[in-house]
Amino acid sequence: MPPTSPKPPQDKLEQILVILKRMDRRDRLRTIGGFVRTIIGFVPIAIVVFFTWYTIKYGDQLLQKITSMAAEQAGKVAQQNAVSDFMKEFNQINQKLQPK
Repeated sequence: MPPTSPKPPQDKLEQILVILKRMDRRDRLRTIGGFVRTIIGFVPIAIVVFFTWYTIKYGDQLLQKITSMAAEQAGKVAQQNAVSDFMKEFNQINQKLQPK
């Protein structure tokens, strides 16, 4: 291979400037990416803080609603069982009373 002629200093400076511009662009993109990643990382923390505050502020009302709903459901189930038990007894008594 033939030896290459030395490049003039002006060309070397141009290459250095191009490389520095590429590095600057890459660093800027990495900085933006890090910022976005950090913001996305704060979202779960903000959600946990919000729900903790909401639970502290409205926890009594939530428990009251849950308790009342559970009581209503239990009442419905008990009423259904009581009605079905009553109907069974009624039918048994009715069958005994009917003439054969």
